[in-house]
Order: sequence, then structure tokens, then C-alpha cells
Amino acid sequence: MKEKTIVSTCSLFTSLASYMYAKETGKDGIPYVMIGGFLGAVLGEVIFEKIKSNNNTKK
Repeated sequence: MKEKTIVSTCSLFTSLASYMYAKETGKDGIPYVMIGGFLGAVLGEVIFEKIKSNNNTKK
């Protein structure tokens, strides 16, 4: 998979999860979505680096 796809997917899922959390607790969703998107991007980068390092060790 491409790095952009992994990072975008993780960002989308964490943003949606944080939005749902904010709405369930009755809080403003914007800060939660921003933080969730940032954490998703970091998570996506970590996942991509793990996949890339696993592919390099198999060769």
C-alpha cells in the first residue's frame, strides 16, 4: 500500500471516532476532530514505517 493511502485512512478513522466521542459527550467537536486527525496521521506514519521495515527485512 502507498504511504498516502495508509495515512489518509488512519486520519479519517480517528477523526470520525473523535467526532463521535465529542457528540456523545455533548462537547464541541472541532478540537477533538483536529487532535484525532493529527493522532491518526502519526499512527499512519508509524504503521507505514513498520510495513516498510518488514518488507526490507524479508528481501
